[in-house]
Amino acid sequence: MKTAQFNTQGRHSIHLAFDENTLETLIHEGKLHAADFNCLNKSSKKTVWNMLLSAAARKLKS
Repeated sequence: MKTAQFNTQGRHSIHLAFDENTLETLIHEGKLHAADFNCLNKSSKKTVWNMLLSAAARKLKS
């Protein structure tokens, strides 16, 4: 049986795409933080910024 081989020698970037609702859920549940990723364009950055502001506002209200 073959097993997957992963690069364990150094760190590298992995490019992923998430559905907006999935990303928002991960942020609101605290499973993904702003420091964990980079936005690749202005539109994505604006959307993520709004998600982060919303998550922060929810924390302040509770």
